[in-house]
Amino acid sequence: MKGWVLGGTLVLLNGANAALAQGEAPEKQVREVLDPIVDSLMEAQHIPGMAVALVGPQGTTIAHYGVADRETSSALDNDTLFEIGSLSKTLTATLASLAAVEGKLDLDAPVSRYLPELEGSAFDEISGLDLGTHTGGGLPLFVPDEVTDNASLMAWYRDWQPNEPIGESRTYSNLGIGLLGVETAASLDSEFVSAMRSHVLEPLGLQHTWYDVPDDHMADYAMGENKDGQPSRVAPGVLDDEAYGIKTTVGDLAKLVRANLHLADIDAELQQAIDATRQGYYRVGDMTQDLIWEQYPLPVALDTLLAGNGYDMILEPNAAEAIAPPQAPRDDVWINKTGSTNGFGGYVVMLPGEQTGLVMLANKNYPNGARVEAAYRILSGLGVIDAP
Repeated sequence: MKGWVLGGTLVLLNGANAALAQGEAPEKQVREVLDPIVDSLMEAQHIPGMAVALVGPQGTTIAHYGVADRETSSALDNDTLFEIGSLSKTLTATLASLAAVEGKLDLDAPVSRYLPELEGSAFDEISGLDLGTHTGGGLPLFVPDEVTDNASLMAWYRDWQPNEPIGESRTYSNLGIGLLGVETAASLDSEFVSAMRSHVLEPLGLQHTWYDVPDDHMADYAMGENKDGQPSRVAPGVLDDEAYGIKTTVGDLAKLVRANLHLADIDAELQQAIDATRQGYYRVGDMTQDLIWEQYPLPVALDTLLAGNGYDMILEPNAAEAIAPPQAPRDDVWINKTGSTNGFGGYVVMLPGEQTGLVMLANKNYPNGARVEAAYRILSGLGVIDAP
């Protein structure tokens, strides 16, 4: 079951696709590239349903494939909600960046300045920027089982000691970005979700983006499927909002991409904050670590992207070399981020120089490598990137 919703003519400016650049039958030509790649991906990975958005200067094209719930065979549509897992981190980073632009948060200051309960702990030496670039001394990926509420969370942070050199080692961490969200909310004298909604989601027009899905939108919530093919949705947990808790539509996530590509009419301070999340702070192998976003200079080989999005990069510490001063946002880069929960898998790619983006959401947790390869094939097939 497939359907397209055209939000305008997608213009991909590349000589290899002159017909697209001239606006000739873009839907047909995009589908000729997109459909077989997505069909093959879904078959190989046993994915019930996918929503894909292609973002360009003249609009966003959205494609739906498969079903929102394998058991009921309910169709995907523009209102279908997907869990986006760690793609939520990009919005947490945006809120933190906006607080910095507004002068409420100094990302270079110790975290304990904004969270006095952490004074005298390792967070007298760790900054918000360290948290947002995963260089905060080896904070673990997952919240420990003994942490069940805010009190036990803060007690855990107070007792924790770095096991990697701060600012020299990248260790991907929910506890790091989660604490950045807590710190940001404190700097704004607000509760995190309220601050996110008023400062970021509403100004960007993300009207179908939720942390807790309201009862009257539960019918739109896709049923995820874990690696064993069993129905799965994310359970509430400490730091879920800050680190991995968003449920949203492919169209709403495409709006965030449009803002990053300067294709949205938004407030100047919010645009400045969004741009700042794409500054380069550390080199980690072939990858440049931004504020949550990750980037690679173009042209980029598929093997480079597979390594940068591989599980060794997620699960192991990796040496990080600081970029001083931080690298200004670049146009000649591939910017990406994956996001997963037990039952969902997402991937976002942005190519600022082409003002082109790709959003892929699935109600199945499937390997990052398969996401990256499919996105690379789509963007190469459309002529937006040249494979080296």
